Amino acid sequence: MRKIQFFILLIFSILNLGMGGNSQEIVSKIPEPDRIFTAMIIDLDNTSYEVQKLSIDGLTFLPVQMGRAQAGIDFKSIKKISFYLQDDKVLGRIEFDDNFKKEFYLDPQVTFFGQTKWGKIKLKCKDIKEIEFMDNLHK
Repeated sequence: MRKIQFFILLIFSILNLGMGGNSQEIVSKIPEPDRIFTAMIIDLDNTSYEVQKLSIDGLTFLPVQMGRAQAGIDFKSIKKISFYLQDDKVLGRIEFDDNFKKEFYLDPQVTFFGQTKWGKIKLKCKDIKEIEFMDNLHK
Protein backbone atom coordinates (compact mmCIF):
# COMPACT_ATOMS: atom_id res chain seq x y z
CA MET A 1 0.00 0.00 0.00
CA ARG A 2 2.85 2.38 0.82
CA LYS A 3 4.41 1.75 -2.59
CA ILE A 4 1.16 2.76 -4.34
CA GLN A 5 0.92 5.95 -2.25
CA PHE A 6 4.54 6.78 -2.98
CA PHE A 7 4.01 6.12 -6.70
CA ILE A 8 0.90 8.38 -6.80
CA LEU A 9 2.76 11.14 -4.93
CA LEU A 10 5.72 10.83 -7.32
CA ILE A 11 3.48 11.15 -10.39
CA PHE A 12 1.63 14.11 -8.86
CA SER A 13 4.95 15.85 -8.11
CA ILE A 14 6.24 15.34 -11.65
CA LEU A 15 3.03 16.72 -13.15
CA ASN A 16 3.29 19.85 -11.02
CA LEU A 17 6.92 20.64 -11.87
CA GLY A 18 6.06 23.07 -14.67
CA MET A 19 3.20 24.77 -12.85
CA GLY A 20 5.19 27.45 -10.98
CA GLY A 21 7.69 28.52 -13.57
CA ASN A 22 8.75 31.90 -14.74
CA SER A 23 5.97 34.32 -15.70
CA GLN A 24 8.27 35.95 -18.27
CA GLU A 25 7.88 34.74 -21.83
CA ILE A 26 11.05 34.39 -23.88
CA VAL A 27 10.85 35.88 -27.36
CA SER A 28 13.16 33.69 -29.39
CA LYS A 29 11.49 33.98 -32.78
CA ILE A 30 9.67 36.76 -34.61
CA PRO A 31 7.69 36.47 -37.83
CA GLU A 32 9.64 37.42 -40.96
CA PRO A 33 7.97 40.61 -42.27
CA ASP A 34 6.69 40.96 -45.82
CA ARG A 35 8.65 44.27 -46.06
CA ILE A 36 11.30 45.89 -43.86
CA PHE A 37 10.41 48.91 -41.71
CA THR A 38 12.43 50.61 -38.97
CA ALA A 39 10.71 52.54 -36.18
CA MET A 40 11.28 54.09 -32.79
CA ILE A 41 8.80 52.67 -30.27
CA ILE A 42 8.13 54.25 -26.88
CA ASP A 43 6.25 52.10 -24.38
CA LEU A 44 4.07 53.23 -21.45
CA ASP A 45 7.14 53.19 -19.16
CA ASN A 46 8.84 55.70 -21.54
CA THR A 47 11.37 53.09 -22.62
CA SER A 48 12.47 53.58 -26.24
CA TYR A 49 13.29 50.83 -28.69
CA GLU A 50 14.81 51.27 -32.14
CA VAL A 51 13.20 48.38 -33.97
CA GLN A 52 13.93 46.91 -37.39
CA LYS A 53 11.75 44.37 -39.16
CA LEU A 54 8.68 45.84 -37.47
CA SER A 55 5.52 43.87 -38.24
CA ILE A 56 2.24 42.59 -36.91
CA ASP A 57 2.53 38.81 -37.29
CA GLY A 58 4.74 39.34 -40.35
CA LEU A 59 2.37 41.82 -42.01
CA THR A 60 3.12 45.51 -42.47
CA PHE A 61 -0.45 46.79 -42.35
CA LEU A 62 -2.02 48.24 -39.20
CA PRO A 63 -5.44 46.63 -38.49
CA VAL A 64 -7.84 49.42 -37.46
CA GLN A 65 -11.52 50.00 -37.03
CA MET A 66 -13.50 53.14 -37.84
CA GLY A 67 -17.20 52.91 -37.11
CA ARG A 68 -18.23 49.47 -38.34
CA ALA A 69 -15.53 49.28 -41.00
CA GLN A 70 -12.30 47.35 -40.54
CA ALA A 71 -9.26 48.46 -42.51
CA GLY A 72 -5.56 47.85 -42.92
CA ILE A 73 -3.29 50.91 -43.10
CA ASP A 74 -0.01 50.40 -44.94
CA PHE A 75 3.03 51.14 -42.73
CA LYS A 76 4.52 52.89 -45.77
CA SER A 77 2.01 55.75 -45.45
CA ILE A 78 2.36 56.25 -41.66
CA LYS A 79 4.73 58.78 -40.11
CA LYS A 80 3.68 58.40 -36.48
CA ILE A 81 1.08 56.64 -34.31
CA SER A 82 0.14 57.77 -30.80
CA PHE A 83 -1.74 55.19 -28.72
CA TYR A 84 -4.31 55.92 -25.99
CA LEU A 85 -5.82 53.05 -23.98
CA GLN A 86 -9.59 53.53 -23.55
CA ASP A 87 -11.38 50.74 -21.68
CA ASP A 88 -11.42 47.73 -24.05
CA LYS A 89 -10.02 49.59 -27.09
CA VAL A 90 -6.99 51.59 -28.04
CA LEU A 91 -7.40 54.91 -29.81
CA GLY A 92 -4.69 55.40 -32.41
CA ARG A 93 -3.95 58.92 -33.62
CA ILE A 94 -2.15 58.45 -36.90
CA GLU A 95 -0.09 61.09 -38.65
CA PHE A 96 0.38 60.13 -42.26
CA ASP A 97 3.46 61.03 -44.30
CA ASP A 98 1.50 63.86 -46.04
CA ASN A 99 0.79 65.36 -42.53
CA PHE A 100 -2.90 64.31 -42.67
CA LYS A 101 -4.09 63.14 -39.23
CA LYS A 102 -6.87 60.67 -38.48
CA GLU A 103 -8.08 58.67 -35.44
CA PHE A 104 -8.87 54.96 -35.53
CA TYR A 105 -9.52 52.24 -32.95
CA LEU A 106 -7.32 49.18 -32.50
CA ASP A 107 -7.69 45.94 -30.61
CA PRO A 108 -5.45 46.22 -27.50
CA GLN A 109 -4.14 42.69 -28.18
CA VAL A 110 -2.63 43.60 -31.57
CA THR A 111 1.01 42.57 -31.18
CA PHE A 112 4.01 44.21 -32.82
CA PHE A 113 7.18 42.17 -33.41
CA GLY A 114 10.64 43.44 -34.23
CA GLN A 115 14.39 43.11 -34.03
CA THR A 116 16.60 45.44 -32.00
CA LYS A 117 20.40 45.49 -31.93
CA TRP A 118 20.29 43.53 -28.68
CA GLY A 119 17.44 41.09 -29.29
CA LYS A 120 13.95 40.30 -30.53
CA ILE A 121 10.91 41.99 -29.00
CA LYS A 122 7.17 41.88 -29.01
CA LEU A 123 4.85 44.51 -27.62
CA LYS A 124 1.08 44.61 -27.41
CA CYS A 125 -0.63 47.71 -28.72
CA LYS A 126 -2.06 48.45 -25.24
CA ASP A 127 1.51 48.77 -23.87
CA ILE A 128 2.75 51.26 -26.47
CA LYS A 129 2.68 55.03 -26.20
CA GLU A 130 4.06 55.93 -29.63
CA ILE A 131 5.58 54.53 -32.80
CA GLU A 132 7.51 56.77 -35.17
CA PHE A 133 8.43 55.22 -38.49
CA MET A 134 12.00 56.26 -39.30
CA ASP A 135 11.81 55.07 -42.93
CA ASN A 136 8.92 57.46 -43.59
CA LEU A 137 10.33 60.65 -42.03
CA HIS A 138 12.33 61.90 -45.00
CA LYS A 139 10.16 61.11 -48.01
